[in-house]
Amino acid sequence: MSRRRLIGLLAAVLLQLAVLGGLFVYSQYPLWVGTEVRLATVPVDPRDLFRGQYVRLSYALSRQPLPEMELPRAGDPVFVLLRQDGALWRSDGVRLREPEGERLFLRGTITGVSGGDLHIRYGIEAWFAPPEEALRLERELAEGGVARVRIAPDGRAALVAVEAGGGESAP
Repeated sequence: MSRRRLIGLLAAVLLQLAVLGGLFVYSQYPLWVGTEVRLATVPVDPRDLFRGQYVRLSYALSRQPLPEMELPRAGDPVFVLLRQDGALWRSDGVRLREPEGERLFLRGTITGVSGGDLHIRYGIEAWFAPPEEALRLERELAEGGVARVRIAPDGRAALVAVEAGGGESAP
C-alpha cells in the first residue's frame, strides 16, 4: 500500500471518529453543564415495536398559547421561559426569539399550531428503559409524575430521570 493511500485511509478514519465524538459531545452537553429542573409530566404510551420499551411523556409545557403579534409555523424554533413554582418548574411565557439575559428557558420546535395554541417538542418526550422498568413506570405514572431534566444555557434539554408522584392529572 502506498504512503499516499495510507494517509488518505488514516484521514478518513480520523474524520469519522471526530464526527462521532462531536455528536456525543453535542448530546451530552446539557447533562454536563445544564441546570436541573423538575417538570410535571403524564405518560402517554409505554411501547414501540420498532424502538423497544420506553415511556412516552407529555408536558404542560408542550402546549403553549400563541405569542401575540407573531405568526409562527410548524418547524420554527420556540423558547419557553421557566419559573420555579415550589418543587416544580412551569412556563412563564413563550418567545419566538432566544431570550437575552440569565433567565432559564427551554428551546423547542413547533410541531403544529391549532386552536390558538402552539404544540411544541423539546426532545425530552421519551424515556427508554428495560421492558420490566417501562411497564412498572407505566403503572406508577398513571396519575402523573415528575421528569428530572437538565437544561443547558442555550435551552437544549436532556432527560435525567422519571419519577412517580407530584405530576399533573392532564398535560
